Amino acid sequence: MSDKIIDEIDIKILRMLQKDARTPFKEIADRCNVTIETIKNRFIALKEKGVIRSSTIVIDSKKMGLGNLVIFGVRVIERYSDSVLSMIKKISGLCVATKAVGKYNIEAIFLLKDIEQIGITKEMIEDFPQVKNAEVGIFVDKPLLCPKNFELN
Repeated sequence: MSDKIIDEIDIKILRMLQKDARTPFKEIADRCNVTIETIKNRFIALKEKGVIRSSTIVIDSKKMGLGNLVIFGVRVIERYSDSVLSMIKKISGLCVATKAVGKYNIEAIFLLKDIEQIGITKEMIEDFPQVKNAEVGIFVDKPLLCPKNFELN
């Protein structure tokens, strides 16, 4: 690998794993015209560099009867962002939560079963004294979790 974080072979590896994280290294090696050992070493290097954080499956929450993905935009008193984020991370159903820049100080995505659970979660967030308000959005389609149209180089 050169001075760049990733090269063309790394990009091919990442694209194949984005499509299916269970793709065998042999198949990736064949498509990249390199050895399995090369793919294994590059995969390890990409993990060590933090380019690959984990490999996972994505379940269809609706088919599993688990409900909908719901996004909460949360405005907080600025100096309390870290403490509010810590409290939000303890709420059941959380998928991801992070500090944000823009309209909201914190964005959080939950997997919630129904409108009642959405309302309860919103109230829990708004009950934190450092929270100004929380707004709710519901994903109506399956989100694209592994975008294929962004640049990797």
